[in-house]
Amino acid sequence: MNLNPGGKNAVKLRDTVFNGQIQSMNFSDDHEDAMKQGQPKGIKQVLLERNLWRTDLKLNCKDGCPNDEEEGFHNCCARTIMSQQPDFLAQKSMVEEMIEARGHKVIFYPKFHCELNYIEMYWGAAKRYTREHCDYTWAGLLRTVPDALDQVPITLIRKFARKSARYMDVYRKGLTGKAAEYATRKYHSHRRVPESIFSDMEQAGLV
Repeated sequence: MNLNPGGKNAVKLRDTVFNGQIQSMNFSDDHEDAMKQGQPKGIKQVLLERNLWRTDLKLNCKDGCPNDEEEGFHNCCARTIMSQQPDFLAQKSMVEEMIEARGHKVIFYPKFHCELNYIEMYWGAAKRYTREHCDYTWAGLLRTVPDALDQVPITLIRKFARKSARYMDVYRKGLTGKAAEYATRKYHSHRRVPESIFSDMEQAGLV
């Protein structure tokens, strides 16, 4: 959201519910100010309507917002205040809403843990094939990339999926770092890592 109404690349926003009442996130089409008619409200207007605006507020903190590990409500800048509003925190993405509307669950992988998503291993295999078979021209990429995606056998993709499942299992057991790497390599033929992993790792000097 922009600080002020409208702006470059502004799109209409969906209404939200604040303190039990619907708050429109866009100005009405017959607003008294013709320049605002139909425009999405900026953060300033939304905070004004919630009695949270201060004249000294900036859109962002100049030197960065307070540490996320600190407890409590941060009122350092307009964008941070807006991000902490309960209706914004509870708002699901459009992707989640569309999937759940069709009766499915949405479970996101933790950020920065590509080992838990086996599609990353699939991409890696496809990119390796591309590097080995492409002449590094645009026409070459157009020919090679579709082949690269198709040449990864389903048996290898299933191995990638099992490897991700093993990582999930060792993390649930409390292993991290080198210990997790050791466990996933040692028990590569199993979907789950046995409880005996801890005694095995003690013998290996990893715990």
